[in-house]
Amino acid sequence: MGSDRLIYIRTDGNSKIAAGHLVRCLSIAQNCLKTGMSVCFLLSDEESKSLLESFMTESLKENQQLSVQLLKTAKYNDLEKELPEVIELLSAGHSSYNEISSNVYLLDSYFVTKRYLSALHPVAKIAYLDDLQLFDYPVDLLINYDVIPDTARPSYEAAYQNAKKVLLGAAYTPLRRQFENKTVSIKENVSDILVTTGGSDPYHFCMEFIRKFVTVLALPGKKVQNIPTLHIVVGSLNEDKESLYALSKEYPFIRSYENVTDMAALMGTCDLAVSASGTTLYELCSLGIPTVSFTMADNQLISAKAFDNTGAIPCAGDIRKDREQVIQKIFDFIRQMSQDMDTLSADPTSDKRSASYERRLKAHQSLRNLVDGDGAMRIANELKQL
Repeated sequence: MGSDRLIYIRTDGNSKIAAGHLVRCLSIAQNCLKTGMSVCFLLSDEESKSLLESFMTESLKENQQLSVQLLKTAKYNDLEKELPEVIELLSAGHSSYNEISSNVYLLDSYFVTKRYLSALHPVAKIAYLDDLQLFDYPVDLLINYDVIPDTARPSYEAAYQNAKKVLLGAAYTPLRRQFENKTVSIKENVSDILVTTGGSDPYHFCMEFIRKFVTVLALPGKKVQNIPTLHIVVGSLNEDKESLYALSKEYPFIRSYENVTDMAALMGTCDLAVSASGTTLYELCSLGIPTVSFTMADNQLISAKAFDNTGAIPCAGDIRKDREQVIQKIFDFIRQMSQDMDTLSADPTSDKRSASYERRLKAHQSLRNLVDGDGAMRIANELKQL
């Protein structure tokens, strides 16, 4: 297809469904622009538009090849209401089926129905971004970037028989642009550790982790310069926000951050990471930062288990069930990745590196093999070829 191809992206984001759909679709859109395509976002309301624009740079807002349009009849949780309006939009200005079918329509919504997709199929090439497997989607392109262990791949392939083409696996993860083509270097010693729970921390993980960290690693009399720095990402809904900032003032090796705009840069300063399961694990993978995860919500369980089963990111467990055990497993991971557990040669000319370094290097390579940060561009190239 020509470089002037237009792709419509139908998605939403609001206080009820969060902003994840908007973020990943914007990443795909930016890469579509790189390939010469034009992009039109179709949204249901002003809240979605405001959120989307808050993620866009000024240059992106001024890009003539990118536009944002509100659908008059749309509701984020009832897509079928908008069908007549969307069909009219996709059919406008075309006199033949071949012209109409050159439209590309990327949908990212958990409220999709089979009727919705079937009704649009005559007027556009349909792509769908899926992570729920609600039904066998009748689309031209299906994208699911779940981490898929080899044993589970046949069941995924069997679930998408109606899709003409399927893109499966973490290689298609559409990360934010700041994570594209970036990685970290593995240092000989661990000096910085990232800790993040996402937007909230309902089970007070950060506070419990810091208490254990101070008790176990920051013993009285231990030299401060030998203690790894904890970089705590404080979510906007974290109830312990004030306490965390107070601890940052009390202990020089604790630093707290809020409203981080360049998460890739902050992650890039760290040697290890402790993270709640979710999109953050994909981002840490792309940088190659050895990570241990934990879960605190039902929608995190499948992803955490998949990362664990592939051997990429071990899961310490569900903090709702046994907080003490989860934190202990996280500390076991930190020790394994930051201490030399083997006896090394006393020869100062030996080129042997510490066992912990080798473990981190192996983890780094495994993570980068799983997610390399180019997923959004891979999706954009496939959309252009529809």
